[in-house]
Amino acid sequence: MAAEGAAARASGPWGQSARHHIGVLPSRRSCKLHVFDAFDKIRFVEFIFGVQQGDSDIFLSSENTDGIFTLDTVRPQSCTVAEMKFFQYIKAHAPQDSYHLRCMQLCARIMVGNDFTTYVLKTVVMHLLNTIPLESWCRREFLQHMDDIMQCLHCCIVEKRLDHFFLGNKEVPDEITLHPDFLTSSPLNLFQHMAEDPNVHARALREFQELRDRLKRLLTFGN
Repeated sequence: MAAEGAAARASGPWGQSARHHIGVLPSRRSCKLHVFDAFDKIRFVEFIFGVQQGDSDIFLSSENTDGIFTLDTVRPQSCTVAEMKFFQYIKAHAPQDSYHLRCMQLCARIMVGNDFTTYVLKTVVMHLLNTIPLESWCRREFLQHMDDIMQCLHCCIVEKRLDHFFLGNKEVPDEITLHPDFLTSSPLNLFQHMAEDPNVHARALREFQELRDRLKRLLTFGN
């Protein structure tokens, strides 16, 4: 694409016209752009292409990160839309002062530089949100739920099993429409690599201890 250096004009919040410069970044599976506004502030935008499977919230995606392959697909199945609708469901049913997003942000912070991915963290939190009463995710229970998240992750590592939240999960809220393959499949173990390789499992246990130590320092000293 010959869009490098292209300019676009957009209206600001009060109707003023602002000029933006758009550049295309290299990418094989998506369309990545960087946008410079009049104050040279940079915004990064990424478009990921997908094809909806029937009327479900599951898409065949051009992006293979955290995707799922089944016997009937050659492209990864993306649950991004289903995840978005799940968190919209949580927002609609949780108290206004719910701290579940704050819990996720804090966990993501301590995972920087660690082998555990944010997808693993998100999966653990979604399982807990689906089992712990939503009214309890308030500020006064913040520390308790941080402990719940860490304990759940630790148990999954010890047992070498963390089930994918959507695939084979019969407890997904009705507001989310899953593809029939997801409803009939057995749960997918995201920690299967730990079950197959003792060295990977041992490293995961060590990394979890580092996570727990980081969290303790962050809660105690703020860094």
